[in-house]
Amino acid sequence: MIKFYYTPIPDGKKIAIFLEELELSYSIHPFKLGNVDYPLQTLTTLSPEERGPIIIDPKPHTGEPPLTLYGASTILVYLAEKSGHLMSAGLRHRYDVLQWLFWIENKLMPTLENMEYFSHHSKRIIPSTIELYQTETVGVYQSLEQNLIKNMYIAGDRYSIADIALYPLIDDYQKQRIDLQNYPAVNNWYQRISKRQAVIIARRIDTEWRLKSKIE
Repeated sequence: MIKFYYTPIPDGKKIAIFLEELELSYSIHPFKLGNVDYPLQTLTTLSPEERGPIIIDPKPHTGEPPLTLYGASTILVYLAEKSGHLMSAGLRHRYDVLQWLFWIENKLMPTLENMEYFSHHSKRIIPSTIELYQTETVGVYQSLEQNLIKNMYIAGDRYSIADIALYPLIDDYQKQRIDLQNYPAVNNWYQRISKRQAVIIARRIDTEWRLKSKIE
C-alpha cells in the first residue's frame, strides 16, 4: 500500500486526484510543520523542502526496494509509468504531456502563486506589483484558452496527468481575480474535470483535512 503524505495545497490535491483515478490502494497521512506526529527531522528525511506531497511506494513496479518520492510532477510521472495510465508510451503524446506538465510547474504555477500572494497575503499592498502579476495571470489564461479551443484536454484529445496537474490551480481562479466566463474553453474544461469522480473524492479529502486541522 502506498503511503501518501498530504498537505492541502494544489500539489497535494494533484496526487490525491491521480491516486483516486488509478484506484490504487493507499493510506493518507496528513501533516503540517510542527505536527507532533511528523516532527521536522522526520519531514526532512522524506523531503528536503520539508513539505508535501510525498509518497512511499513499498513495491515499485521495477521490483526495486521501497521508493520515497517528493514533488507533484515527479510523483505524477512515476505513478503514470507504474500504472500505464494517463500518459501514453507513444513518443508524441508522452512529450505533449511532459511539455505541458513542465509549463504548468515552471510558468503557470509561479505566476498564479505570485498573483495570489500579492493580492491576498502580502503585508504591503503594492498596486504596480499586483498589476504586473495580474497581466501575467491573464497571459497564462489566454495561453490555456487558445490551447483548449483546439483540444479537448490540455495535451490533446486524451485526459492525462497534465490535466490533473492543472486542475487544482484553476480551481483557485477566484483568488487569482479571474472570471472564467471570459475564458469559455477553459471554463468548459474546468466544468468537465470537476465532475470526475476522482476529483470529487479528492475535494472530500481536502475538506476532511481542513476540518481535522481546525479541531487540532
